[in-house]
Amino acid sequence: MGMELGCNYSEELLALINQKHIDVDWIKLSREDKVWEELPFARPIKPVHLHILPNAGQPNLDKLNWDDINRAIEACGAPHIAIHLSSLPRYWINEAVSKEEILESLVKGVTYCKEQISVDLLIENVPYYDFKGTLRPATDPEVIEQVCQQVGVGFMLDLAHLRVAAWHRNEDLNEYLFAMPLHQVREIHVSGPAMFPGVGLRDRHLEMQEIDYDLLKLTLQHTHAKYLTLEYGGTGPKMEWRSDKTTLKNQLLQLRKIIQNSIENIY
Repeated sequence: MGMELGCNYSEELLALINQKHIDVDWIKLSREDKVWEELPFARPIKPVHLHILPNAGQPNLDKLNWDDINRAIEACGAPHIAIHLSSLPRYWINEAVSKEEILESLVKGVTYCKEQISVDLLIENVPYYDFKGTLRPATDPEVIEQVCQQVGVGFMLDLAHLRVAAWHRNEDLNEYLFAMPLHQVREIHVSGPAMFPGVGLRDRHLEMQEIDYDLLKLTLQHTHAKYLTLEYGGTGPKMEWRSDKTTLKNQLLQLRKIIQNSIENIY
């Protein structure tokens, strides 16, 4: 079976599916507070994936309601779930935390989460900014690979996050990509980041541009992922303004074409 295409839940997506303008293999729910509200609309139409876990480095993972999380996973029929491989400065008392300490913390967090859930766990790379967000070592390819190996989990490769991290790390994008554990990739996320004056590249979940499609094509040549997710569109104030129906349709049609071409190139 070829690569499956999924997309963020949105009213625009449901309308496009119902009108038979596009087709996806599954729908992704990413708002933890809206899972049970959105699931009755998504599940009768398509299989559902969940993307509701927090950061692997946070110290209070044991406070999450894992029974509720597993009930949601079961209700959706999700084949796996991912957690962001992030370690924020506020998680640490000592600001001069070492790379080894960060790796140990991430391994501990991912191991704990893997033990709690009823399906396979993936880890997702996060964007790096030198002025906010995760500490840089959490975005080091060797750290990501070590977590995969030590815990025995797969990799969810977010290409928008990859672009943002490479920009702020001042690294060549392709070299940063090829340093990642590409053999562990199970799912790929795509969307369009944006450049902000005085700030640089930021993760914004906007329309994909040519550079994003080219990066995806290159990535598909070096991975064997089963799932591709377009993270454009959504519900609520944070996402509904970037959920244009025509823009969504055009991206999904282009992604379906890229998937088909990648299959044809294999055979």
